Amino acid sequence: MSKLNAEERKARDNDRFSKRVDERRVKGEDVVAYALANEKAFKFLTKDEKHSLKERQAALVEEVSIKKQQQVELKNQQELDKVQAEFTDTAQ
Repeated sequence: MSKLNAEERKARDNDRFSKRVDERRVKGEDVVAYALANEKAFKFLTKDEKHSLKERQAALVEEVSIKKQQQVELKNQQELDKVQAEFTDTAQ
């Protein structure tokens, strides 16, 4: 088997991803989810699919930030409860 240069490898990989996206589209699968999992598939999405991908990415980022904020608030509340418990123990 002959070695492929970088340009040939890139063309081969692009062809493979294009086929995979098309296969998923034909099967009725979620190609946007596939693109979320594999960034190389992004350029083979339609304009509407790309828009949907960006919306989903923004929603995922928002969800992650909300979870982090909730974790921080929970940790702060636990520390506050601990300090209050120590204060009431020493006050008695």
